[in-house]
Amino acid sequence: MDSTPVNEECCHRMKHLALALNRAEQALRALRHRKTTLSLKNMHMEFVQEQTESGHVEGALAVAGKNTTEWGGNIAMWGILPMWRAAPPPDTVLKLQRPTPSDCWPFRGSYGEIIIEMPESLPIVKLSVEHIRPDTALSAPKHFIVFGILGDGTWMKAAFGIYEYNKPAKQYFNLNNRNVPFQQIVFRVLSNQGNMKYTCIYRIRLYTSSY
Repeated sequence: MDSTPVNEECCHRMKHLALALNRAEQALRALRHRKTTLSLKNMHMEFVQEQTESGHVEGALAVAGKNTTEWGGNIAMWGILPMWRAAPPPDTVLKLQRPTPSDCWPFRGSYGEIIIEMPESLPIVKLSVEHIRPDTALSAPKHFIVFGILGDGTWMKAAFGIYEYNKPAKQYFNLNNRNVPFQQIVFRVLSNQGNMKYTCIYRIRLYTSSY
C-alpha cells in the first residue's frame, strides 16, 4: 500500500530532474551560442580594422641600424620556448600579414635600432608596433624613440613611446612633426621587457593619415 505514494514521488522527482536537466542544456547551448557570436564579432571587428587601416606606407625597406647586431641562432618562441634558426631579414617587420611565432627580426641585447627607408618623402602621423604575445614575451620592445630623417639627412625626434605588456598586441603611437616629409624613419629600442640576450621586433607599420 505504501508503494504507490513512493512510486508517484519518484516519478515526480524524475520529471523535476529531467526538466532541470533540459533547462541546463538550453542554458549551456545559449552560452555556447553567445561565445561563438562574440568570437565571430571580434574576428569581424579585427578584420574590419585591418581593412580600414588606410594610409599605411607600402613599398618601404628596412635595414639594421648603427651598432645593432642581428641575433641569429638560438632564440625563443615568445621569449619562452627555445628554437634554433637563422635570423629573418629586417624587412620582416614590414610584412602586412599578421605575425606568427618566430616571424620576427631579432637583434642582440635590449638596445638597437631599425631604419625604414620609405619609397618617397612622406609625412608620417603615427606608427604601430605589434608583438605576438606582449603579456609573456620578455623579448618584446618596451621603451623606444622614433626619429625622422629628412631628405637632406637632418634628424628630427618624432616620438617617444612605451610598448606595454598588458595592452593589445598591436599598439599605436602618434608622431610629432606630422607635416614634415621624412625620407627615413629610425625606430630605436631603448629597452625590452626583460630579456637581456635579444629583442624581437615583429611588426612596425607607418601611417600617413589617421583613420
